[in-house]
Amino acid sequence: MASDLVVDGIEFPSIFKAPGSTESLKFIGYGMTDMTMETILVKFTTIGVYAVEELKTHLKAWGGKAASELTAEESGYFKDFVDAPVAKLVKVGIIKGIKGSQYAGTLESSVRDKLAYNDLYEDDEEAALESIVDYFQSKSLPPNSVILFYWPSPEELQVAVTPDNKLPEKFELNVSNKNVAKYLLHWYIGENPTSESTQAAVAEGVAALLA
Repeated sequence: MASDLVVDGIEFPSIFKAPGSTESLKFIGYGMTDMTMETILVKFTTIGVYAVEELKTHLKAWGGKAASELTAEESGYFKDFVDAPVAKLVKVGIIKGIKGSQYAGTLESSVRDKLAYNDLYEDDEEAALESIVDYFQSKSLPPNSVILFYWPSPEELQVAVTPDNKLPEKFELNVSNKNVAKYLLHWYIGENPTSESTQAAVAEGVAALLA
């Protein structure tokens, strides 16, 4: 995108550099988590996804395909996106305030279920998920706060929270379990994601990147 995007007060610059990194990450797309309550749409978070330009060299097999073809059941696109050995980042902007423990509880149960379904939930994965839950326990997530999930590689995840939509100076949590790292990204852009609009928008962005 040529210009920065602002969604419900959360900024998504067209180019993003993760704390401590010199790599330029390109904005691919964004979505929301929301729910209609008594005919009123309540927005919870907005989610922006980034990756380095080099991503397209690892997804060239998908060039020329529509976003709907990418996300078709058992297409293999989700795995190729997650496994591509390039840096990726998810920026989660909080619209409706929530306790860190609540957010982490949803994340933990969802990622754990995905791991267990694929017979990948062992002691190391349990410990890695617990470290994420422990990190969020003390965090407050008021409106306009931001969570950054950064994957320098598919096997490593770094996490930071900032209360004011500003870029934190450094990541506060490192998770070195490759299964947890990969399946947390699947939770955002893979099959049965936490946000279908994010999944769809990222697929559209990838299709445009490969055009």
